[in-house]
Amino acid sequence: MELKKILNNITIVSTKEFREGLDISGIAYDSRKVVGNGLFVAIEGYVTDGHLYIDQAIEKGAVAVVHEKELDNYHQNVSYIKVKDSRYALGLLGSAFYNDPSKDMLVAGVTGTNGKTTVTTMLKHIFETTGDKCGLIGTIHNLIGDTVLDNKGRTTPESLEVQETIAEMKNADCTCLFMEVSSHGLALDRVNGVHFDYGVFTNLTQDHLDYHKTFENYFEAKAKLFFQAQKAAVINTDDKYGEVLRDSLEEKTNLPIISYGMDKKCDYFATEIEMTKEGSHFTLITPTGQEGIFINIPGEFMIYNAMAAIIVAVQENIPMQEIKEAVAHFPGVEGRMEILETEAPFGVVIDYAHSPDSLEKLLLSVRKIFPGRIILVFGCNGDRDKEKRPIMGRIAGSLADYIVVTSDNPASEEPRAIIDAVVAGVMEKTDQFVVEELRQDGVFHGARLCRPGDVLVLAGKGHEKQEILKTETLYYNEWDTAKQALSKLGY
Repeated sequence: MELKKILNNITIVSTKEFREGLDISGIAYDSRKVVGNGLFVAIEGYVTDGHLYIDQAIEKGAVAVVHEKELDNYHQNVSYIKVKDSRYALGLLGSAFYNDPSKDMLVAGVTGTNGKTTVTTMLKHIFETTGDKCGLIGTIHNLIGDTVLDNKGRTTPESLEVQETIAEMKNADCTCLFMEVSSHGLALDRVNGVHFDYGVFTNLTQDHLDYHKTFENYFEAKAKLFFQAQKAAVINTDDKYGEVLRDSLEEKTNLPIISYGMDKKCDYFATEIEMTKEGSHFTLITPTGQEGIFINIPGEFMIYNAMAAIIVAVQENIPMQEIKEAVAHFPGVEGRMEILETEAPFGVVIDYAHSPDSLEKLLLSVRKIFPGRIILVFGCNGDRDKEKRPIMGRIAGSLADYIVVTSDNPASEEPRAIIDAVVAGVMEKTDQFVVEELRQDGVFHGARLCRPGDVLVLAGKGHEKQEILKTETLYYNEWDTAKQALSKLGY
């Protein structure tokens, strides 16, 4: 593609040796991935600075360089394009290079501390039941229909990979894209150049403050999504930050806003809720009437997720009866309020809950479903928001009957230091706890404590298949561990 066309959507500060007719064969921000006749984008990162690798990129075949800093030397026969912010420009460059792939697709971006994976997966399920081929970008994996793509461990990939992935989806005849949009991804401009039809806000609770530092920064990152949305903002206004977002959008934009929650002031709200192990029944009040809804996954937070997905589907004119059928047969998401089918006389629930709010909602929902005691096994991640550890400990001590505090990806930190911070919170509420540093031992211990009618809740790992330690990363599977624990007990 001609360099001039790739640069169409960015603001250029200055150029040197500029040749607009250059034929560019690829874009890279990693000098090791530059191809012949390539465009290299020099980005100042947190670990290193791409400007230090411009010479290496040219040696690999770069014929054009986008940069934001003044350079010490400029090569002849290389076009230099200076911009204000290389990272901001990258997504726009990628979008142009891949022919604006999201432009003709239905795109819904979902952001929030919790619920992103479930809402995007449910949307994909609803739209696919009506015949659309859908793509998904998210925490567990990226999908083109049923084909799994590696997301390289990022909920929201770097902006160039986002555009490349969307282009791959479009080439595979996907008409819809449902995308988890993380606060990191928004703060780092990873969705620049994506044409969002809908922005969905699920909630905002304590998490990622190690990166964002303050709730205000965290909120502002999430809010950026809605200034890219073109059709509507779908917002959980039961959440206080949802209310703030609604008010901000009303003041600053003309974007239609659709609210949802349990509050009767919402445009869509749920009432007459009944929960069992088999799922949840509720009445959904809409602007045009009311509908009886069944979702085959229990939990109040799942009702919130379902409402968000239903609203987007309604806005796209999918008949309500088809939406209801799809939601009733939603297969669920790996490690999200997953109730294992076992022969044990007690329940086993696996959930990804790894923030204070998600842990609280999980335990409150479990309490409504299971009659016996809650035996909770959980820990907190290393190298992440340290402030939430005692908070989660207090929540566990208040809502569970017995707690096994264990490790959960301690990373570069000492596992015992993380556990001690959690235990400090637990001890404020109860003395009914034990520490098992190894997670497998924690699961085994929790299972041994269960009596008929109880429920063993394994929180934090969810879909993850690894345990990240200081010196190594080990394979770990919560389902296999739970089954091994039950087998040892003779079930």
